[in-house]
Amino acid sequence: MSINSETGLWQCFKSGEVGDFYKLVSILERVSVKVALSMFSVESFLSESPRQPQEDSASSVRVKPLKQVTKITHDMDPTDPTSSKAWMFIDSRKLWESRIPFYVTTDKAYRNRIIIPLAEYKNIPFFQARALDDTMHPKYINSLNIKKSSMLYPYSHSKDKILVCEGPLDAISLQIQGVNATATMGCKISGWQAKMLSQTPGKIILAFDNDSAGINGIKHFERLRKQCGMQEFFFCFPPKKYKDWNEAHMADVNLSNYINENTMSFDFEFQINNALKQP
Repeated sequence: MSINSETGLWQCFKSGEVGDFYKLVSILERVSVKVALSMFSVESFLSESPRQPQEDSASSVRVKPLKQVTKITHDMDPTDPTSSKAWMFIDSRKLWESRIPFYVTTDKAYRNRIIIPLAEYKNIPFFQARALDDTMHPKYINSLNIKKSSMLYPYSHSKDKILVCEGPLDAISLQIQGVNATATMGCKISGWQAKMLSQTPGKIILAFDNDSAGINGIKHFERLRKQCGMQEFFFCFPPKKYKDWNEAHMADVNLSNYINENTMSFDFEFQINNALKQP
């Protein structure tokens, strides 16, 4: 038997079976892959610090941990400039129904930003600080206590399909409309993220932005999923007239219907190009 200690992928020469770490655990413990996955909590991944902290591609700022955060609610103090701005941001983007709350902080490092936790933990171990003004640079600042390539925005592992988009606000917009969605914090899926996605029983639908970066991300995943022995996947770009899923959500597009009607299998490269030509 051979096993890659970094990726967890293995091959048994006697039986001919191959798989990932979770499949191996399921075989050894005689449980389902779903049960094997549940044996390793997300906290165990979050507790591991990266060997070399990586800066966010959109930011050269080495951020510090959050100390004080305030949940953004409907009844926030309207006289406080940051709170008022945050309230209007959430309201204008129609995100009040998010199942994971947003926060603001008085910390100068995150001034005029909303804090988007990637999971519901007391100390918010990994988060994204999103600028309240699109002209601010950088627009996104990620915490550096864990690599963003080792995190997916929370989603359901048991649904019949999972939409994989670039940013948390897109995933939140889709979830509000009843679509099971996650975000990779970019358009390049890592090996760790691919392994987590491989545990889902249904369709994997890549839903990156319809630009050159999104197309390259789809092509990258096609190579990665072959290396990992994953099932074939599907793709669906946001509606052409909107730059992303959140903007389409703001315009009251029925995203669930749109996805059902516009999801395509990744059979040939020309399908991507044809999809981009659609109105």
